Amino acid sequence: MLNFVFFKKKELSIPSTLSNLKKSKKIQLLSPEKFFSLSQEEKQKVKGILILGGDGTFLRAVPLAYEYGLPLIGINKGKFGFLTENYLENLEKILELLEKEKLVLEERTALKISYKNQKFIALNEGVVCRNCPEKLVYLEIKIDSFPLTVVYGDGIIVATPTGSTAYNVSAGGSIIHPKAPVLSITPICAFKLNMKPLIIPDSSSIEITVKTRTKNISLIIDGQRSISIEPFVPISFCKAEKTIKLVPALDKAYYQILKEKFNW
Repeated sequence: MLNFVFFKKKELSIPSTLSNLKKSKKIQLLSPEKFFSLSQEEKQKVKGILILGGDGTFLRAVPLAYEYGLPLIGINKGKFGFLTENYLENLEKILELLEKEKLVLEERTALKISYKNQKFIALNEGVVCRNCPEKLVYLEIKIDSFPLTVVYGDGIIVATPTGSTAYNVSAGGSIIHPKAPVLSITPICAFKLNMKPLIIPDSSSIEITVKTRTKNISLIIDGQRSISIEPFVPISFCKAEKTIKLVPALDKAYYQILKEKFNW
């Protein structure tokens, strides 16, 4: 029997494919709460995290996957699904390969975000943005301690290659292949038209500081967590020490997925 931590989109019911696999004792599904209650020895027997839903559900599982080094298996039941690349009909093949230790995993760059004494891990992006629509926010960008510029606008997105096809691309940022060793910085609705997206080596460190005296600024991590940001307190972004492991689409190449998702 293969043990998995299970994340599910709230409104979804358990499909018959999963129910039958549970009944035949091929898999056991553990809630995150149940996983945390296991002993260290029992946790080591868990094979991965099984996700049923869309990319939002997938991103909820990222902190746990990072902390315990568990691979993410996304089964697409959402609308767009760049991260949940596989479908229910692929699941038994994935389980078979996993059991035989023949499953090939992809390693994706994770983003480490530091603010005050708090540290966060993101797979897609960290966003510093305003909550008050009638006021611009002034954000200073430093790269490797060099004061590059101050952006006046709605905010800034710092994204990984994986996250380049999320909020980043909606804000005018570039699509980046997930294996590229880079990070991207994309202004959101910058007041000055000469403010353009910037792609830098992922060995760089980024520091963003709010230069506006306002309490209406937030740091949003992967669209899942929002932190209220104080002015003049720097937020640091850099490549995380570990990667996030996930199961890619079994039957589709990355460029084929791009072509289908963007209707090219």
